[in-house]
Parts: sequence; structure tokens; C-alpha cells
Amino acid sequence: MKFKRVEPEQLDCTKTAMRPFGCMELWAGNEKAHRSLDLAGLESDVIAVPSGGDKGGDLSAVFSCSDNLARVVLADCVGHGYTAAGVARHVHHLLHKFQDIRDTAGLLAALNDAFTLSNEKSNGPLRLTTVVTGTFDGASGEFNFAYAAHPRMLLWRERERRFLELGEGLEGFPLGYITGETYSQQSVRLNYGDMILAFSDGATEVRSPAGEQLTSKGFLGLAESTLRKLPQPLLLNDFSNALLEGVHLYRGGDTELEDDITLLTLSRQVVHSCPKPPRLPAHLFLR
Repeated sequence: MKFKRVEPEQLDCTKTAMRPFGCMELWAGNEKAHRSLDLAGLESDVIAVPSGGDKGGDLSAVFSCSDNLARVVLADCVGHGYTAAGVARHVHHLLHKFQDIRDTAGLLAALNDAFTLSNEKSNGPLRLTTVVTGTFDGASGEFNFAYAAHPRMLLWRERERRFLELGEGLEGFPLGYITGETYSQQSVRLNYGDMILAFSDGATEVRSPAGEQLTSKGFLGLAESTLRKLPQPLLLNDFSNALLEGVHLYRGGDTELEDDITLLTLSRQVVHSCPKPPRLPAHLFLR
């Protein structure tokens, strides 16, 4: 898979007033891709492999919301293929509608109400979507996150050299189940070198040739062993590729995946005195 890095513009360092909160999409997509993007204090990398086609039901997106704030979203629409891809496209449109809601849990509530109402107007089967979203403050290192029935993210603590699960008790209902659902949120402070790993359930529900599911615990162990084998300093795109390869090997090699898999990795980096703002890429994943 060809890797693409979205490079920031080369601009002179000038002092300007702090940009008010308001989110601008830097990239988003539900197609097969591997890309990375550097924001102020945050390095991000996403690798996505749809099952059975070029596009699937996993939608990932990164937003710049002010000079020091970045937002990430990973949604997993039930199913895969053409139908799930259409649902992912709809979720993407709703994200644009509500992208300027600052509160992380409030964003999920707004997405859920709009998505559920669109379900009720549809004559088709019930569509459900799990979501995890987080907002990172580059100045403080705080990462605020919330779930809508999505698999819990993993937090790599560099000092402890191990992964931990994030967000116990933050399950919530998926988008599309019922209107009026409220979501809870939590915060964690990222130290330099710490990482967040978000993923779709295709990574944990993959089965071995003997039929044994990898599970969340197995995926955590795989992520730890993968990271510890890689040379330092760690390159996120190398970690994403190696972890995806590990999932394929558990599956039995080159056999086709049964579900879409997306890995979204974030790492806190040292902020230079004059960070260069990101620019929009020439084209977005999703059209």
C-alpha cells in the first residue's frame, strides 16, 4: 500500500491572534489508504483496509479546530461493501454539519439524533454506527474523548512501556439506536512519546484459521509486541504497517479479511516555538 504524508506549508513565523474554535477538515475517508499528518504537538497516522472492495464502512477523519486543538473521529458502520460505504458517506456529511460543536460528548449526541432521525425516514433496515472521537489540546497535552459503543482505544505510556485500555464505563449506544441518548466523556494527559491507538472492531474480531477470535486482549498484546520489536525512534507509519501485518498473520496470511480494518494512531510530539500550520491536501479521501 502506498504511503502518503500530508506536509505542512512552509510559512514564515509571525505572531497572530489565537484562532477561535472552529473545525476545518484536514482529511477524511473510507477507502483503502495510508496517510499521516502532523498538527501542532500531535503526529497522526491512519491505515485503512476495506473488506471486499476499495471503499468500506470505516470512516476516519482529522480536523484542526484552533491553533492548538485537533479533533479525530473514527466511525464503524455495520457491515461492509457498498451499503456500509454509503452509510459512512452519510456520517461524513453529518460530521461537517456538527463539526464546530466543541464538547466531545455533545458532538456524539448531535450526530446520534440526526443519524437516528434519518434512519426513521428510511425504508431500509436499521443502520447502526459505532464512533470514537477525541479532541487534543497541544498546549496542555489533554486528550478528551467519548465513545458511542466503539471498541476502547489503547494508550501507550512511554515511561511504563505498555498499553492500557482507555475509557472504562464509556460504552453508550451506537448511532442510530434511539434519539435523546447522552454520552459521557473522559480526559487523559498525554506525555511526550505517549500514543493513542484507535481501531475498528475488524482488528479484534479477526479469526485464526482454527476459528479463534483475536479479542481486545489479544489485540492489545499484539500491539505491545509489535511496538517493542520496532527500532527507535518510532515511526508511526512503520508501527501501523507492522501491526496490520500482525493481524493478517493471525488471520492466516494473505486470506481476505472478513471485515474492514482501520488503525488510527496519534503520538504527542514536542511543539516548536513556531509551529507551521497544516494545509488542506489536494484531495480528500471521501467524495
